[in-house]
Amino acid sequence: MGRIVDEQRHTERREAILSEAYRQFAVSGYDRTSTASICRGAGISSGTFFHYFPTKLDALVGVLTSGLQQTRQALSLIETDGGGLRAVLAYAEGLRAEMADPHFGGFVHAVSGVELLPEVAAVLDDESTLIRDFLTRNLSEAAADGEIRGDVSPTHLALWTQWLLDGAAQHATDHAAGEIIEAVRALLEPP
Repeated sequence: MGRIVDEQRHTERREAILSEAYRQFAVSGYDRTSTASICRGAGISSGTFFHYFPTKLDALVGVLTSGLQQTRQALSLIETDGGGLRAVLAYAEGLRAEMADPHFGGFVHAVSGVELLPEVAAVLDDESTLIRDFLTRNLSEAAADGEIRGDVSPTHLALWTQWLLDGAAQHATDHAAGEIIEAVRALLEPP
């Protein structure tokens, strides 16, 4: 007879490991974080860690994948409230709130050290595509409604907006977070 798995407990443990891995990577960087430190912080044994994640890299990919799922849900929720410029600004506001997390900047820095690893690059590319498609859709709607500048295509504006937001996230400081909405508005306003 197979072992009965308590799905809720399984999910809670996995989330606890991912949460601690996120914190450890943000504080210590990817290279200096050990699976032992993640286990200590999460209050689990190494056997439990390796049951969920065979390697430290798998834990990082798990954190990134969880973030991708949260982004997907957030963008979907934003679009149920309406599209166009309002949706783009709501996304920028959400990013500003995310940047307020004291571990955000450290985690972004930790990921930048391993972003070329194929497993990490794949998740980052998926998230980038998801966001670019969201921005393109909503900026196309905003352009049709005359809410944004018309001298540049919505596709280009989406790309530029994504670069602006990605750059702000790379330099996650209170100053960058505080002006992110104003910067997006300045980029998109009609001349």
